[in-house]
Amino acid sequence: MLLPIDFAIHVVFHALALADVNTMIPKWQTRTLLHGIRAIVGGQGPPLVLVPGWPQTAEAFSDIFEPLSKHYQFFALDPPGLGDSLPPANGYDTANVSKIMAEAIHDALQEKQYHLVGHDVGGWISYPWAAQYQSRIKSLSILDAAVPGFQAPFQFPLSRQTNLRLWQFSFNALPELPEILTTGRERELMTWFFNLKTVHPDGLPKDQSERYIQAYSRPGAMSRGFEYYRAFETSSKQNLEFAKTPLDIPVLALGGASSVGSGMIQLVQNFATNVSGSAIDDCGHFLPEEQPSAVAQKLLEFLDANQE
Repeated sequence: MLLPIDFAIHVVFHALALADVNTMIPKWQTRTLLHGIRAIVGGQGPPLVLVPGWPQTAEAFSDIFEPLSKHYQFFALDPPGLGDSLPPANGYDTANVSKIMAEAIHDALQEKQYHLVGHDVGGWISYPWAAQYQSRIKSLSILDAAVPGFQAPFQFPLSRQTNLRLWQFSFNALPELPEILTTGRERELMTWFFNLKTVHPDGLPKDQSERYIQAYSRPGAMSRGFEYYRAFETSSKQNLEFAKTPLDIPVLALGGASSVGSGMIQLVQNFATNVSGSAIDDCGHFLPEEQPSAVAQKLLEFLDANQE
């Protein structure tokens, strides 16, 4: 647990991370969009929307803000109920959540088209977002995400390796028990989780992991994250319906080589016809934090090729 002075120091360092250290003027702006969606906004150019996963916030993409901002105006969003965004009024199924986020972006951008990128739960959200609003979206990128409805079947008992990768899908979806076991121990759970899912020990930058821990240690924050998993079955059924009309926009599928890897391509081909992608070397599940340079390069190559 951080002492007050420790937390104050952390806040200062977090502010510096989002500022131009030469001028001390905030480099990226924080805005509240329609429906109480929090956005970090920066750069100039065609719009690019970034959606993080669980247990993360919009800061998951902070190490790629700089290269993206040279070519695009990015909007990094906290999904409803996560980070500093208001919870959804009508449930955490991804058809509903993506509709809320799309309305917020459409209100901010008016008639402009945009590129959409989602990691983890952000990938869960981004697929139905694209399925419902394909005419507004130039391209879709999904980073290391088990999009509901398209997982391979598993036989029980699960292997040790599979169980380590997927335990959270069962645990987080349970009623009440996750809250009973994690309240007051958010730091221990998340530190263990981040170390498990990254290739190298302490694979996440300290300022980012600390931001996540602080955000999810707030009252009710872990519950709101768990609700995405509790809605997984509903989201799966919705996605299987959406997939009856496959996406024909360009889709990039990237996976960490020590996580889903190039298997992301096969997963995304379940619901899209124009798919490219690859594995990111020396990388676990947290692509934007573990390998920001490689991820930025892959994204920019793809986005630039599909800008017109």
